[in-house]
Amino acid sequence: MGSEAALAAAPEFEVRAAGSFVQQPGCPAETRAALPADRIESLCRGECHHPGDRRVPIEWIEVVRIRPRTTPDEPVGSLIEDPWLRLPCPPDPAGCSVRFRDPEFPESGRAAIYYVRALQAETPAINGANARVVRDGDGRARARPCYGGHRTERADDCLAPVRERAWSSPIFVDPGALE
Repeated sequence: MGSEAALAAAPEFEVRAAGSFVQQPGCPAETRAALPADRIESLCRGECHHPGDRRVPIEWIEVVRIRPRTTPDEPVGSLIEDPWLRLPCPPDPAGCSVRFRDPEFPESGRAAIYYVRALQAETPAINGANARVVRDGDGRARARPCYGGHRTERADDCLAPVRERAWSSPIFVDPGALE
C-alpha cells in the first residue's frame, strides 16, 4: 500500500481485510473501576469501548481506479471509476481476502492509481442518522437533525445502521518495464 511500481504486464493485487470487533454491551471492568457509575452514565450512557472477540463481517471490497490526465484539458469524468470493481466477500469471521488484476492496463499505455475500500455489514451507530427526514401527514418532508449534543433530546441517540468502511493507501502503477 502507498507504493509505486512500473509494470509492462497487468498489475495483480491481493487485498485482505478484517472487520471491527463486535462491541459488547456496557463497559469493561477497568472503566467501571476507574469511574463512578453516574459519571459513566453521564459521559456515555453506560456504553463504552468494549470490543469482544468476534468481528463484524466484511461484505465486499470495492476497487477505485483513477487514471491521471495525460493533458491538462482532458475531461476527468471518465478517468475516475468509483467503483471500478466490486468483489463480494464470503461471510467469514476471520475477514476477507480477494484477488484482482487489471487486464486493460498494459494496452492503455497510461498510469493508474488504485484504492480499495472494505465495507462491513451494517451495524448500529450513534449519530448514524444525523440528517434524518420526517414527513408530515401531507407527505411533506422536513429535517429532524440529530446534533449529537445539547440540542438533541438526551434519550435520542440517533441510532441508525451504518456500513463502516476502511480505505487503503493508493498504489501508483506506471507503464514500463518490470523492475
